[in-house]
Amino acid sequence: MPTFKQPAGTTGLLSAAARPALAAALLAAAAPALAAAPAFETRAPEIPATEAGAPDATDIIVTAQKRSERSLEVPISLTVLNDKDLAAVQAYRYEDYLAKVPGLSLIGVGGFGSQLVVRGVTTGTYAINSSVATYVDETPFSSNGSSGLSAFIAPNFDPYDMKRIEVLRGPQGTLYGANSLGGLFKYVTNAPDPARIAASADVDVNAVDHGAAGINLHGMVNAPLSGKAALRVVGFYDESPGYVDDPSRGLKDINTSTMVGGRASLLFKLADTLSIRLNATYQHRKWSDNSSIDVLPVTFQPIYGGMISETLVGNPGAATNQVYNATVDWDIGFATLLSSSSYIEYASQAQFDVSGTYGAFLSPILGSPYGAIIDQKSGMHAYTQEFRLTSPTGPKLQWQAGAYYMKQSGFVNQDTYPVDIASKTIVRDFPFQLGGFYNDQTYKEISGFGTLGYNFTPAFDVSVGGRYSHNNQTFTENGFGLLGGGILLSAPSSEDVFTYSADARWRVTPQVMLYGRFATGYVPGGGNNVPITAPATLPRSYKSSKTTNYELGAKGSLFDNKLTFEVAAYQIDWANIQLAASYGGVLTTLNAGGAKSTGFEWSFGFVPVKGLTLGFNGSHTKARLKEAAPATVGGAAGERLPGSPEWSTSASVQYDYPLAAHFDGFVAADWQHSSNRLSDFSAIGARQTFPSYNMVNLRLGLKSARWTATAYVRNLTNTFAISNISATTLADNFGPLAANIYQPRTFGIAIGVRY
Repeated sequence: MPTFKQPAGTTGLLSAAARPALAAALLAAAAPALAAAPAFETRAPEIPATEAGAPDATDIIVTAQKRSERSLEVPISLTVLNDKDLAAVQAYRYEDYLAKVPGLSLIGVGGFGSQLVVRGVTTGTYAINSSVATYVDETPFSSNGSSGLSAFIAPNFDPYDMKRIEVLRGPQGTLYGANSLGGLFKYVTNAPDPARIAASADVDVNAVDHGAAGINLHGMVNAPLSGKAALRVVGFYDESPGYVDDPSRGLKDINTSTMVGGRASLLFKLADTLSIRLNATYQHRKWSDNSSIDVLPVTFQPIYGGMISETLVGNPGAATNQVYNATVDWDIGFATLLSSSSYIEYASQAQFDVSGTYGAFLSPILGSPYGAIIDQKSGMHAYTQEFRLTSPTGPKLQWQAGAYYMKQSGFVNQDTYPVDIASKTIVRDFPFQLGGFYNDQTYKEISGFGTLGYNFTPAFDVSVGGRYSHNNQTFTENGFGLLGGGILLSAPSSEDVFTYSADARWRVTPQVMLYGRFATGYVPGGGNNVPITAPATLPRSYKSSKTTNYELGAKGSLFDNKLTFEVAAYQIDWANIQLAASYGGVLTTLNAGGAKSTGFEWSFGFVPVKGLTLGFNGSHTKARLKEAAPATVGGAAGERLPGSPEWSTSASVQYDYPLAAHFDGFVAADWQHSSNRLSDFSAIGARQTFPSYNMVNLRLGLKSARWTATAYVRNLTNTFAISNISATTLADNFGPLAANIYQPRTFGIAIGVRY
């Protein structure tokens, strides 16, 4: 597993002097393909009109239901962000584009990771399992259980050269299985093209107001190997500027971070009916310190009057995501047979200063004032295999049948070390061991699923589907030393889960569709980390959690495709919620009653005149507990679930105008609004309500068939927007809080070329 070591006196990031050389190397690497490109293709690549940003959005093709369909005919509330959408806003991470997706929010936990939330289905920062499944093409990048780091490892992949991102709202348990409790987030990459050479390169330099400077370098080359084979390679280096200072350690811009990685895809078309595609994705993130600042409870005013976080020692870390897949696609006449074989891996190392939590406890025991850090190493890897038969889309009947297998292993190892307050150094050779916890988990699943659709008339059809899943798990925990308490336990578990769905759609006109949908989703249960001394009433395992979704929606286009729209209203009933609770200093998991989320979502695109494009989307989400949570967790019946706003809205406007031969100018603005949100449930004090916010982004630039130059400002008004908060002391709501915030005002210039 990769580890992270911070060299003394450095940030471990690319130096300013090295950046121009790396940019030049990137462009030089692409130069042969760029120079050769005109001989093969002397115009911009031909792509569907909708993906080129034309007003007609009716031809966007998606694979939401594991078959190719027009997005406006899929009976699911979904949002599609294509490559042009992502490139237009200089999207390198979730925070750059999530506002464009109704009903989707983010709970940030600093550099360590993020949790995606759809329709408010979450129990907060320390959720046991992710409620949103993530896919990369045919590969599920999701894990199960607390030691699988399920709620924290949503792979924030750089979307450069992605064909599109599909976000499905509501449970998707029939086709996508575990973790799609609230929805699905799916990356769809560009396949290699054997027909032509293509290449692209982008350079983006930016700076944060009163902070550091950053740079983003991207490149892609598509190389035909023959008329039947091709290779596509993407590489990137993203450096996000720091903006948090720590005067107590004499440091500025401590939260600089980097992402480096890429993708490679190799396609073989063995016949007109048979193809093999091999994919590899690698991304390594490294952060120098937390992106949080110290704030007061209730008011959330910065304690030190600015972007400041003071700790005894730093909180560096690193995380690596890897995805490898082989997909065979074979048209056998009566159906298409697909085989997807995948291996995924996540590995991280992070250091957490917990002096505020453990310092007062340890100092009397150790005989003098000490702080403390937790050094955490964690990882997860999984093998998956799916076989799927998909019938052609017929005039009357269409069907799918599939089988799925997953084998996963995960671990979280935590060691605690004292920190000398006077020298602000970690004492790793202390005379006796403070201790920690080592957790391991295995998970095996086998599933079978199928769907059946029938067209009663050309305008009306229905479909039903079901999935049976069986899983076996083992969970072990070893607590050692002063803090671990000599805990040693092992808890196996096994369960069967059935999920199902049904939908009906009616094409009122060829351009407008109404639909109704009923669907379920789940996250698995598992073995519980319960001390041997715990009473028998504390369960040794916890059950799977399940959602049931009822949805009505409409989507389509009007006025010669100048107006496109999607609207949906829903209710989600959530049963057997999994909640993290404490018993004797050990974190356990409880099933606790239910919750309900109701709301509606909308998305409109309008082109009133040539060159002017307007967008407006948003959601209203009312997610509440139906029953009181256990006293050790907190949360009364009727309380809001944490982490999600009741209202979120965004609007965009872009105007394109001709300037000169082959060049157009453009000016664009985006606005996003989020209403207030609540912190996690609390058993010892009032929950925090962090405030609503509005943010504005501006862009101005030039573009041609090959070149794009953009000047932009993000967060124009320098809004202080909180993503999430966490306590820094055992007093929870009464001590200082650490607030993860969205990046302050940022200025940038981006230049891109495509051949």
